[in-house]
Amino acid sequence: MTAQATVEAFIDHWNSGDMEAMYDLCADNVVWHNIPMDPIVGKAAMREAVAGFMANVDSCAWITHAIAANGATVLTERTDNFTFTNGNSAGIRVMGTFELDRDGKIAHWRDYFDMAEFQTSFAAAGVAP
Repeated sequence: MTAQATVEAFIDHWNSGDMEAMYDLCADNVVWHNIPMDPIVGKAAMREAVAGFMANVDSCAWITHAIAANGATVLTERTDNFTFTNGNSAGIRVMGTFELDRDGKIAHWRDYFDMAEFQTSFAAAGVAP
């Protein structure tokens, strides 16, 4: 699978709620860094963080507006939409960078977004970010 196809599959798995398939695309020592926050290191820590974040999420619809790959690096421009268990929804604009290791696993995942937009959108939906 190409680096771009791996990232597209990762996003598809996130959107479908197939988190095990999503984790399978990540290296054991993956670094997930939402740039306004502290990085999360390792697949176990990533599982914990995702579980906490998804506790109030009913479904996701991440829309990829643009994607570009250069070797093992994939850049995405997305809108990450979330529908919450309370029925409300929110979306944030995101630029993402994915770097794959030699085994074709996602080793580094960095998302860049506006923290104020994230907090305001989630608060308006009645969900604490």
